[in-house]
Amino acid sequence: MEHVPFSSRELKNSKLVIESLLESIRSGDVDLFREILAAHLMTINKVALAKKAGIGRRTLYDMIDPDRKFNPELTTVSALLKALAA
Repeated sequence: MEHVPFSSRELKNSKLVIESLLESIRSGDVDLFREILAAHLMTINKVALAKKAGIGRRTLYDMIDPDRKFNPELTTVSALLKALAA
């Protein structure tokens, strides 16, 4: 994973993270999306986020596993963004 251009304090800021995730989608930078998501998840409770998003914990871990192909469904991305905003 490349260095995500945020401090650990900024990575705890869900609003900033959501804006950055959306910008990475707009720009088509899927790798950056994954990097930002993985870095943010290091600062929060992943199990609680998965529960809040209504997705399986394994799905969340698979999304940030660098050894797995990254191609989440739109419903998964949408659920994560909603959960982060809540």
